[in-house]
Amino acid sequence: MPVSSPSLLAPREALGNMGGPVREPALSVALWLSWGAALGAVACALALLNQQVELQTLRREVSRLQRTRGPSEKGEGSLWLSLWEQKHSVLHLVPINITSKEDSDVTEVMWQPALRRGRGMEVQGYVVRILDTGIYLLYSQVLFHDSTFTMGQVVSREGQGMQEILLRCIRSMPSNPDWAYNTCYSAGVFHLHQGDTLNVVIPRARAKLSLSPHGTFLGFVKL
Repeated sequence: MPVSSPSLLAPREALGNMGGPVREPALSVALWLSWGAALGAVACALALLNQQVELQTLRREVSRLQRTRGPSEKGEGSLWLSLWEQKHSVLHLVPINITSKEDSDVTEVMWQPALRRGRGMEVQGYVVRILDTGIYLLYSQVLFHDSTFTMGQVVSREGQGMQEILLRCIRSMPSNPDWAYNTCYSAGVFHLHQGDTLNVVIPRARAKLSLSPHGTFLGFVKL
């Protein structure tokens, strides 16, 4: 006698009840997933909103600090710059004209500032006046275009009731006028006093020299 399958013998209601428990867990999982996604989106939106609020607060705080501390910091910066300039003055001069003196057989150079920092010295035509006592680096260069056999310059100081030569430079020059170009450079460190005056003199009248700023110049650096 053949054996009947249990599914064939089961009533319709039983079949319906057997399929029900399979569909209900899947529906529950889908509902939980949808609720979780919605809650996650809300949490992300709240976090972004909170970050925006904190960012705006930080910006306002930074702006307030800049307004309250800006002037004082600028004042401190100006104070430090002023102190630096008092200790480390710089003056670089370039020529603007020369004057030949036949009676004393010299040529003097008139200067103008090309670079200046601080108030330790000032230029007054042919001379430089020291306004602040201290140790100075002094340098001088002249570009000659002269066929006289030797050319050079002398840097002199006058002050403290005396006059002295600080720097002296001598160069041999070519005899051919077309090739008669040569520079004479000298430098040194000196203790200069307030009120001292310094000038550059070429010990030869009608000296031929270049007035270009890269060929002839004079400089002071307070150390």
